[in-house]
Amino acid sequence: MEGIKTVFVDLDDTIWWFTENSKVALRHVYDKFGLSQYCNDYNCFRDIYAAKNLELWDLYHYGKINKDYLVTERYRYTLEQIGVPGDIEALAKDIDDEYLFFLSSMGTLIPGAKDLLDYLVKKYDVNILSNGFNEVQMRKLRSSGIENYIHHLVLSDDCGITKPLRGIFDYALERTGATAETTVMIGDNYDADVQGAKNAGWRTVLFNIKGFDRNSVPDADIVVEELEEIKSIL
Repeated sequence: MEGIKTVFVDLDDTIWWFTENSKVALRHVYDKFGLSQYCNDYNCFRDIYAAKNLELWDLYHYGKINKDYLVTERYRYTLEQIGVPGDIEALAKDIDDEYLFFLSSMGTLIPGAKDLLDYLVKKYDVNILSNGFNEVQMRKLRSSGIENYIHHLVLSDDCGITKPLRGIFDYALERTGATAETTVMIGDNYDADVQGAKNAGWRTVLFNIKGFDRNSVPDADIVVEELEEIKSIL
């Protein structure tokens, strides 16, 4: 991939292993708040939460709901479904605060992530572009020991626009002084990362951690199964 000067990397499930870290954090709040008294099957609790969280994040990506609604509703809905009585909105807020604090204190990275950052930072201006929340994403960088690799942390919180909407990609270029023609986006989300960046004129690398059929992701310039592969592309 010739002519690249600036690299933007998605954080969650591209560098920082959200899927694995969130499993631990979700179990932590289930135990800490005694939710087994309402739902003694943790897997059922997890599945209800995961499905609602995914639904809400899809809405958030397109600006159909705001952050406050997302972080309260995902647990309010889950608590309602497992039969928790009383003021569940207040409890949902407490649970989400604890979940995000505990989650962002964890440091497990995707295999090969630190090695890739070591490689990229010697050649390119390396930045994060994420729809995650400001206070949470910064803490993830610190907890995982990768803060010093990142020149700019560009978040939807900063500009009020979420990936895949073009505005956040244009904002990222303004923040870094980069140009679309010399910028590449690396991410795991085909919709938010690849199609969003492609629509903004960037080049794209899809980290295929979700196991997409390659024929279903035509907008990705490059598809890799392991982060290590990126070192032979950039």
